[in-house]
Amino acid sequence: MRMSRRSGFSMIELVTTLIIMGVVALMAVPKIDLSRMRSDAGLRQMMTVFVQAQRTALTKQYNVIVSVDVSTGRLRVVEDKNNSNVFDTGDRSYWVALDQGVKFTTSPAALDGLSGTTAFAKPKVLDGYPSLIFRRNGAASSDAAFFISARPSDAGASRAVYVTQSTGRADGYKYSSTGWIRAGI
Repeated sequence: MRMSRRSGFSMIELVTTLIIMGVVALMAVPKIDLSRMRSDAGLRQMMTVFVQAQRTALTKQYNVIVSVDVSTGRLRVVEDKNNSNVFDTGDRSYWVALDQGVKFTTSPAALDGLSGTTAFAKPKVLDGYPSLIFRRNGAASSDAAFFISARPSDAGASRAVYVTQSTGRADGYKYSSTGWIRAGI
């Protein structure tokens, strides 16, 4: 009785093909910079906090205070129901921590004249924290800029949220070699 020969690939041919495909895939896939992705996520998170604070102030018709704790990388949101601009016992408050690895950092360059870690044209301090108050009409208490990064040694990973006083609008920015550019968020 004759044994039939099955056609197919040898183990060496399969392994060689997989190695070549792996090398091609490594060359084709761009290098992913996780620190810049983390910075982008932190920027989106901060913008969400500021937009939500402004929206709450407009819809509920009371002030909303956003305070910054730079040392722990957190934002405190206080719904100031009696518009006293202080944190009273009846006011609702909660903390929002920045994403893991994202920290407040010193800006690599001034953004619309503001620089530092957090910068205010007209600073307000609530319970020892620099704070921004969103009014019932949607305006903010000051122009303000907040600077973050997942890798402070890399200026390209720097992100900023700029809040305009007159409108309370929060805009996101990325730092490039030419300066701050608006982030398409």
